[in-house]
Amino acid sequence: MFAPLEDYRIAHPKAIGNVLQQLMRRKEFLTVTCSHRPHRIVTRILDVDQEAGFFIYDGSSEPIYNRSLLESNANYFSATQGGVRIQFVGGQPTQHLFEGSFAFRSPLPESLYRMQRRDFFRVETPLKDPYRYIATLPDRRQITLEIFDLSLGGVGLRSRDAALEVLPIGTLLTQAVLDCRKIGMMQIDLKITYLKNIRNPGSPLYHLGCRFENFPKSRATELQRMITSLELASRARN
Repeated sequence: MFAPLEDYRIAHPKAIGNVLQQLMRRKEFLTVTCSHRPHRIVTRILDVDQEAGFFIYDGSSEPIYNRSLLESNANYFSATQGGVRIQFVGGQPTQHLFEGSFAFRSPLPESLYRMQRRDFFRVETPLKDPYRYIATLPDRRQITLEIFDLSLGGVGLRSRDAALEVLPIGTLLTQAVLDCRKIGMMQIDLKITYLKNIRNPGSPLYHLGCRFENFPKSRATELQRMITSLELASRARN
């Protein structure tokens, strides 16, 4: 049922609740497939209670489908939101009366997968008082760049440093430290995959696309938590 990419998994309870609340607020449709029978319903999330650890969603007009879901200890949820595929396994639901109508109540999933049509979901960082990336060039000079966006695969950076213009694609930036202040810090080396001056030659602004290099999978959860925190902060600002 899931894409085989652990990097897309979100396991932080607050982030999981936030994703489900977004689906609820936007009245997105979800498909729920029973694990032990070929029964499937289309539903919408009606309520999310993060503190109590459950969410409520519509039942089907077909009693046999409702019964199948109630008897199943694992049901598979899938939704699409703005080109992002969201999938998770829900535990065995209980019958619930919501505003006088039949509904299901399930525990919040332990994790969910959110998969962008592109390789990795990217979150933009604040333009005002931006976060920084400190790295070392091949000539051992240290530079500080502004973080434009961040994903599990890499980072978009910007700088006015004219020395960047001569760097070839594939240049490795070592001893690189991702600094998102209160959200967290992490050392991740980078390889430049894209470099372009996006302004005029007299007042250059270089945009660098960089891929994380030699990044241990064991730290993917930590990076995902930082990305989720950035996204939550971005939504709060908007």
